[in-house]
Amino acid sequence: MHRKWLLSGLLAAGFAIASEGPAVLPEKNLAATADYRLGPGDVLEITIFEVEELSKPAVIAPDGAAVLPLIGAVKLSGLTPREAAARLVALYGNGLLRNPQISVTVKEYHSQPVSVLGAVGKPGIYQLRGFRKLSEVLALAGGLAADSGSVITISRPAETISVATRDLLRSPGDREDGPWVQGGDMIRVSKADVVYVAGEVARPGGFPLKDQQQITVLKAISLAEGLRRDAAPQKAKILHNSGGMRQETPVKLLDILNGRGPDVALAPDDILFVPNSRAKRAMARAAEAAIQVTTGVIIWRR
Repeated sequence: MHRKWLLSGLLAAGFAIASEGPAVLPEKNLAATADYRLGPGDVLEITIFEVEELSKPAVIAPDGAAVLPLIGAVKLSGLTPREAAARLVALYGNGLLRNPQISVTVKEYHSQPVSVLGAVGKPGIYQLRGFRKLSEVLALAGGLAADSGSVITISRPAETISVATRDLLRSPGDREDGPWVQGGDMIRVSKADVVYVAGEVARPGGFPLKDQQQITVLKAISLAEGLRRDAAPQKAKILHNSGGMRQETPVKLLDILNGRGPDVALAPDDILFVPNSRAKRAMARAAEAAIQVTTGVIIWRR
């Protein structure tokens, strides 16, 4: 007897059909991993084999239940899709359908949000599909930003976990990909401390301090790709903010570059400023003017 005919009779006359050997169909949606736990907000695709009238999407309400045809509200929150299918098989098979075959897949994930904040490519809220390693969640958020710091913090109601960034940056064979992340976690990637180089350098800007490394004046100049022609290296200074007060420390760059002076370490947020030399600039302009005049004379004489 065709199951659809049986259902029509059931709906019309209210007869119950005994269950014979209930079965659970395998999940169709491979993205819904076996360890995923359903929760409020998830949209489910419920398929009852050969009974299209009952095969409809369902949303898990805030109380953890989904309202389904004939059986009403059913608590599904906290179950895996396969466990939810088994529960529905038991309910529909209890005097309603004979040998019901049911599959439950997750159509839309909304119950296990994870917040990823800080120095990542795309901060935001992401929905988990089962348990995920920290490295996988960070990949969803666009990976670590260039200015990421040395610590990643996972906050959840029961505990706070700190992970060293360098442990995630090791080669695949040496790392563990960090701890497991679960729904409701907040992941915060710290930003690295920064030192700045300004003035007459080839590439002024901020340079992050990775893994608590120290940047000295010499290394800062190297990161800034060297001095410009108009630089006045002996008049450089370090601008340091201490308790809201700015302090200036003179730095003789030529002495450091020539090995005649100690290489000074920069603290986070320090600014290494290299001024220009007006005399050099004036001489350069004079030289350019002389070249132009000489070139003009040569052309005129020809």
